[in-house]
Amino acid sequence: MVTKRSRIVTGELAGATSATQMPSVVATMVQFKAVWSNVGNVYIGVSGVTTVDGTTDTTTGWELGAGESTPWLPASNLNVFYRISNNAGDDLTYIVLSY
Repeated sequence: MVTKRSRIVTGELAGATSATQMPSVVATMVQFKAVWSNVGNVYIGVSGVTTVDGTTDTTTGWELGAGESTPWLPASNLNVFYRISNNAGDDLTYIVLSY
């Protein structure tokens, strides 16, 4: 059975070299994709997300190389996620489904 979505929102987020909260968008499921033209990686995580630095920690985000995407992630709002990039030009796109 196919469930009808009441709302679909897409967007682009400019790269940020410090942990930055995603915008507020009511959600049921979200998916992120790193832009193909990125030179470095984008990391998705929670508040205080960091890039890979070769140490054992609990803050490193989920790494997305250029063109890579996450699976569908359940979330009540896009703003529960934070992002950080290797370079200011490493952008991220998203799609949000809400019922």
